[in-house]
Amino acid sequence: MYKKSLPFFYTLLALATVGSAIGFLVYSFWNLDYDWEFGFLWDYIWLSESGKPGIILQGLWGTIYISVISIVMGSIMGVLLGLALLSQEPVTRRVAVFYVDVFRNTPVLVQLYVIYFIVGTALELEPETAGVLTLSLFCSAYVGDIFRGTIQEFEKGQVDAAKSMGLTSIQIAGSVIAPQALRRMLPPLVGQFVSLVKDSSLVSVISVADLTKSALNVVSVSFRSFETWFVVAVIYFALNYILSSYGRYLERKLRVA
Repeated sequence: MYKKSLPFFYTLLALATVGSAIGFLVYSFWNLDYDWEFGFLWDYIWLSESGKPGIILQGLWGTIYISVISIVMGSIMGVLLGLALLSQEPVTRRVAVFYVDVFRNTPVLVQLYVIYFIVGTALELEPETAGVLTLSLFCSAYVGDIFRGTIQEFEKGQVDAAKSMGLTSIQIAGSVIAPQALRRMLPPLVGQFVSLVKDSSLVSVISVADLTKSALNVVSVSFRSFETWFVVAVIYFALNYILSSYGRYLERKLRVA
C-alpha cells in the first residue's frame, strides 16, 4: 500500500507546485497596472515593406552565430586543455590548472572587459571577435575540467582487457574509451552549452549585435520594456529548450547503443 501511494503523492505534489507557480505568475500579471501591447513588436521582428528580417531576428541570428562558434571553439580547446590536465609533465599540468582556475573563478563579464579593452585594443580586435574569444576561453575551462574528470574516473581494467586482446592505443581510445566517455560527458556538456547561450547576452555590453542588444535598441525607441523583455526571454527559453532536448535525445541514443 505504501509503495503504491507514494508515486501518487509525488504526482500530487508536483501538480500542486506547478499550479502554485502558474497561479502566482497569473496573479502577478493580473494585478500589474500596465496596458500590455505586443503588436508593435511585429515591426521589429519582420519588415513587411522590404520583406526582410527585423532587428530582433537579426539579433537572434547574431546570438546563434556567436553561441555556435564559441561552443565549437571552446569544445576543441577544452579537449586539448583536458589532455594537458591529464599530462604527466608537471609544468604543463600546472599551467592548465591555473588556466582553469582563472576562467572558472572570475565573472564572464570581467573577462569580457579585459579581453576587449586590453587584449582587444592591443590586437585591434573587433567587438564580435572579442566576444567569441571570451566565450570560447570560458567554455574551454569547463569542458577541459569535464573531460579530465571523465577520463580519470574511467575504469583501467577495461583498458588492460583491451590491451590483452591485442588492440592498439588508437583502437582502445576510439572503440573503448571514447563511446563511454562521451556518454558520461554529455549531460554536463549540455548544461555548460546551455549556460553559454545565456552568457552570450553579455556581449551586448561591448555593442555586439546579439538578441539582447537588439532588445535594448527596441526598448530605447518604443519604451515598451515589459513586452520586449518578455518576448526575448521566451526566445532564449526556446533556444535552450531545443538544445537541452537534443542533448536528452543523444543521451537516449547513446544509452541504447
